[in-house]
Amino acid sequence: MLTQSDYTAVFDASPDAMLVVDADGVIQDLNRQAIAMFGWSREELEGSEVERLIPDASHGRHRRHRRRYGESPQPRPMGEGLELEALRKDGTTIPVEISLSPSKLGRGREHVICAVRDISSWKRVRRLSGMLVAAAEQERKHLSRELHDEFLQNLVALKIRVKLLADERDDGARERARAQVAEDIRGTILGVKRMIRGLLPPELDHGGLSSALGSVFRDIEDVYGFTVHASLGRVGGELDEVATLALYRIVQEAVGNAVRHAGVSEATVTLESANGTVTATIRDEGCGFDTEGVPGDGCVGLAGMRERAALVGGSVVVQTSPDGGTTVRASVPVQSTDGRNG
Repeated sequence: MLTQSDYTAVFDASPDAMLVVDADGVIQDLNRQAIAMFGWSREELEGSEVERLIPDASHGRHRRHRRRYGESPQPRPMGEGLELEALRKDGTTIPVEISLSPSKLGRGREHVICAVRDISSWKRVRRLSGMLVAAAEQERKHLSRELHDEFLQNLVALKIRVKLLADERDDGARERARAQVAEDIRGTILGVKRMIRGLLPPELDHGGLSSALGSVFRDIEDVYGFTVHASLGRVGGELDEVATLALYRIVQEAVGNAVRHAGVSEATVTLESANGTVTATIRDEGCGFDTEGVPGDGCVGLAGMRERAALVGGSVVVQTSPDGGTTVRASVPVQSTDGRNG
């Protein structure tokens, strides 16, 4: 038979935050996970209304829901539970899912056992998935335009030039036409290589992060006349494949934003490795922007960079202001060989 201490151990060992709430909505007990999740001490929460853990704006709605549940209590599994914003002691909120289970405890009094699960990571993955789907669709449209507007037109032009070359009788004109065909073919090949690098940079496999970024910066200068002053060294080899690709895409996006929006012709990029973290810093002296007023794709771009970093345990910090330039700092932790952060 399990003893009371055994039940207490199970209660505390739950991976979810657990609260025992009485019929009046007062917290009677909580486990260690609840203390860690919400940041309050046991003494601060025991005897408090459960609404203390809910943002002020939701108090009235939650009390009404709690009263309705008390009229007809029944188990509510986690998968079918309530998705709410929970309030931490420091004032921050976290998305949670809550399951409810009515039980008679303490001399037969009605209580509700609440299991609270932090779903921040799940929501982040879902949001990123949505952005990745949108980005993939945008990339398909981009490829379609590139193939039609550039490569298809180039191939049509080449077909015409080859026909004219075959019909040309003048030796000098034929040589000039042949040289033009060769130049057009060279330009088309370079364009295809540029597209391939944009889709899946082979330099990441062959030369590592520094080499791949260097190739991106050269392409940007060739196509847009935008110069990237880079200090890359050989940083990046400490990262695993997923973290390397995440940092590569973040830098690519940040530099692309500078090209499109900064209103200047150059930026600086540095890679540094220190204290178990690889950090990329992208800085331009351009027009800057108001982060709260970024329209459309700008918000998606910034959110996408942050989500990519978060999924590998990193972060992205953006410092900018109108006419004050922009600095993007992306940090990704190094993984040791046994899978723990370096």
